[in-house]
Amino acid sequence: MKKFLWVVVAILLVATFSDHPRLKPYKDQLYGLFAETAGNASQVHGEQVLRTIDARFASFSAELGQKQQAELKRITSSRAELITFYQAYCKEKQFNPLFFGETQNRICSTIKEFEHGLR
Repeated sequence: MKKFLWVVVAILLVATFSDHPRLKPYKDQLYGLFAETAGNASQVHGEQVLRTIDARFASFSAELGQKQQAELKRITSSRAELITFYQAYCKEKQFNPLFFGETQNRICSTIKEFEHGLR
């Protein structure tokens, strides 16, 4: 806990005196490190969400036909594919020849649960 307190104090000192020419390179390096770490954390979270959605789809995909299962695999292949599907078929309510009725509702509700984690 003491180490964490010292890190916070050091960050506050750097932020306070950040305009000083001697500290500016260190400040830029520190901000770059934070930005990189935050970016990696959000990417990992998005991948976890994608795996969770894929696992949920796997639980009911046995009830579906082969083309529907293949389409589910394609949809969950990337976050971009999942977001595109969600936007077109869940939000805009476009017609999907493979998923309709209860199946489409289950897919859309599953994606909606994790929508904030995909962005």
